[in-house]
Amino acid sequence: MIEVLTILLLTTLQFLCGFGVLNLLKVYFHPAICLSVSVLIGVAVFSFIPFLLQLAYVPLTEITVFSGIIVSTILLSTKSGKAILVLFHKLKTSHFRLKLYELPFLLLIAFMVFLSVWRCYYYPPTPRDLTSGAEVIAEYAIKEKTMINSVFSVDLSTTNNQFKPPFITCLQIIYKYAGFPFGQVWLSTVFICFLVFLYKVLCLRLHKSIAGVLLVIFVAIPEMFGYTIMALFDYSNSVFYCLSLYFLFDYLKNGQNNHLVLAGIFMGIATYIRSETLVLAGFMFPALLFYWSKKGLFKNVIRDAAYFLGPSLFIYLLSITIYINLYLPSEYPFSTLLNEKLSNLAPLYQRLTDMTGKLLLAGDTLTYYGYFVFLFILVLAVNTFLKNAWNKDSLNWLFAVFVVYVGIPFLGYLFPLYDLDNSTKRGLFKIFPLMLLFMANSRILVSISERIKKWEVSR
Repeated sequence: MIEVLTILLLTTLQFLCGFGVLNLLKVYFHPAICLSVSVLIGVAVFSFIPFLLQLAYVPLTEITVFSGIIVSTILLSTKSGKAILVLFHKLKTSHFRLKLYELPFLLLIAFMVFLSVWRCYYYPPTPRDLTSGAEVIAEYAIKEKTMINSVFSVDLSTTNNQFKPPFITCLQIIYKYAGFPFGQVWLSTVFICFLVFLYKVLCLRLHKSIAGVLLVIFVAIPEMFGYTIMALFDYSNSVFYCLSLYFLFDYLKNGQNNHLVLAGIFMGIATYIRSETLVLAGFMFPALLFYWSKKGLFKNVIRDAAYFLGPSLFIYLLSITIYINLYLPSEYPFSTLLNEKLSNLAPLYQRLTDMTGKLLLAGDTLTYYGYFVFLFILVLAVNTFLKNAWNKDSLNWLFAVFVVYVGIPFLGYLFPLYDLDNSTKRGLFKIFPLMLLFMANSRILVSISERIKKWEVSR
């Protein structure tokens, strides 16, 4: 019971932090989206607090960590009191109607969520990437009150996990201090909030029956579901990367600068989780160039670059360049990680074909990703033959899918350690939410949804 109350308290503080950020940016939308996005931002804010304390050489005690959380919450939510009242008034007055046909999908999703949450809470962290990196650093940080602890006195030459960004380490420290020995229940918060966000976004475009089917198939992606239990970087990275693109495309549609700033913040968080995301952020920048070229206002490109790429560059500089080089006692030879023969494009082509043939379309596709990729290809193929097949939203998401499809092999070409069977396999988690949102905006599924809604109204 105490643990449940602790989770509720932490989630409430995360909501207040995140909603405070949204209120400062003056970004408002549907209450369900607002709630889920606020909590996700709050989780990210929490993950920076022990890191910033460490940069200031403040001992990571219970008092300092939770004082940092409370102070951050107060500072971010000071001016959001009225907005919170408005939000809860909307929730109170909104007409929540659960259709009978929604129950099978929602119950099945709830069952899968229950399995994930329970196993995340009950089982200790076991992946090697965690036990030789974030988890062991967090465990010793609790004992020694610093993330720069005796872990770095051990010979870790066979791994580079100790040099990965401190996102997971910081959250593990917070949740261990909060009374969770295994720490990783924060991942369940990310998982649930992302599902709430996706379901609401799907329902804005599609009939709830189609939205429910798509979400069930998405949640049931075998490999991706497994990483809702293991507190590694890739699932959280895919969540924040998807949110960044969602608000980027919102900006391309409505031209509101605050949406672009929010997109930049989410991309910065995604880069904080996995530093190579900065490359994919650069690949997405042509969408902004194309947007301003149509308007003939190239002078705004520099401003938009600062909004969208600025947070990612700053966080990369802080968490990789400064923290690793100036704080950690062990040196990380970045120069040895880069491909020395960039003029030879054969490895890029080989990685692209291996990824497609072994992971996405054949080989172990069903084992890792189920039928989700084939569903996407089916919707894409059928949609292509329709009259007026393409709209701006579907093209945006299709471009985002293409960027990840090309970008992940490019990362493998750029960094040979980014291998096929581990890094690439998990890196593809970023592509599936984008495929899902493409399908939600595809002409074929939107058309079917409209027909179902008309039939439903006519009865």
